[in-house]
Amino acid sequence: MIHYFLKRVISLLPVWIGITIFAFFLGLVSPGDPVYLSLTRDGITEPSEAMVNAKRAELGLDLPYHIQYVNWINRVIRGDFGKSIYDNEEIKAEMLRRMPVTLKLAFSAFVITVVAGLGIGAVMAATRDTILDRFLRQLCTLMVSIPGFCMAIILIAIFSECFHLLPTSGMEGVKSFIMPSLVLSMGTIGTSARLSRSNFIGEISKQYVLVASAKGMSKSFIGTWHIFKNAMIPIITFFGLYFAGILGGSAVIESIFALPGMGSYVIDAIYNRDYFIIQAFVLLTGTIYVLSNLLIDMLYFLINPRMKQGDSL
Repeated sequence: MIHYFLKRVISLLPVWIGITIFAFFLGLVSPGDPVYLSLTRDGITEPSEAMVNAKRAELGLDLPYHIQYVNWINRVIRGDFGKSIYDNEEIKAEMLRRMPVTLKLAFSAFVITVVAGLGIGAVMAATRDTILDRFLRQLCTLMVSIPGFCMAIILIAIFSECFHLLPTSGMEGVKSFIMPSLVLSMGTIGTSARLSRSNFIGEISKQYVLVASAKGMSKSFIGTWHIFKNAMIPIITFFGLYFAGILGGSAVIESIFALPGMGSYVIDAIYNRDYFIIQAFVLLTGTIYVLSNLLIDMLYFLINPRMKQGDSL
């Protein structure tokens, strides 16, 4: 397993380097001059050319691009993402302050998606081609079709305006995460349920299920130990990439419900053209994607015996 892990790390390293290059040059090609923006953030100061040149030298933006990249990646490896252009605050400190909110939202949405997606998928597979199966398939299609911001408005109208059960925005404990988590997970529940249904049905029709039944194994044992385990291999990939994508996908949801997470932080940075924050966010989400792929590969190695045999050959 260690040998397989090292091979996967080496194969993913160029991907991570590519992400760092993309994140760095994103700030270079974006419109606007970060030096000028940092000197005029009060809306009053009109900097002279000497002030602009001095600030550019202070930020290291007067150096060739490849040297800027090397200096930037050296700081990033040490955990230094620089300071915000807009308010001159440390980006790392602000992200660490906001990260718990985003992680709570991401974890809540992920748990809802896994439980509901697998549960609905298993029910559809068990009741294949019945009225319940057709109804749930149409429901999944409906959930996938409704945009997140539209679903947020619907839930706010129902649970906040009509029944006054949940807050519309802000941080008021656990209740503040219920609607954002539902909105963030709703579309993915439909996709994961249909994916789970097709994988469960595909495994049910295989010959090893018939052999296991002929040996006298109970249906519950066959379903949990054989069918579920084998059907989860492609589903793990979907859920792993979904969890990695929550960080980027939560930006709009956090803005709608006014949650002080990293998503709303980067949305404000886009409005303010604070490119250093955008660079840090792109690099962070890209790194999480790479780590998620590595974790998925490790789970594959543990679940699928054929990968162990192939690695040992």
